[in-house]
Amino acid sequence: MGNLSLGGDWSLFAKVRASMQGSMLIVSAAGAAIAVAAEVADYRRRNRRDVDAVGFMPWRGIMLAGVGVAILAAALALKP
Repeated sequence: MGNLSLGGDWSLFAKVRASMQGSMLIVSAAGAAIAVAAEVADYRRRNRRDVDAVGFMPWRGIMLAGVGVAILAAALALKP
């Protein structure tokens, strides 16, 4: 009874975990890219020439969501 596995192949689990880590790192990079793009757009909106041309996109909220996704996905990818 020394081996408490369910009789499955643990190398398959390791492969799935490695591919999940890779995909979480990709999601983290995408979240960071969205955050950077939103920050650039917010900078452009703050420094616009026409004060009345405000726009309707909530760039700060999009940036915060991107940072949150990037941090969460990086934490899941780097979990030992």
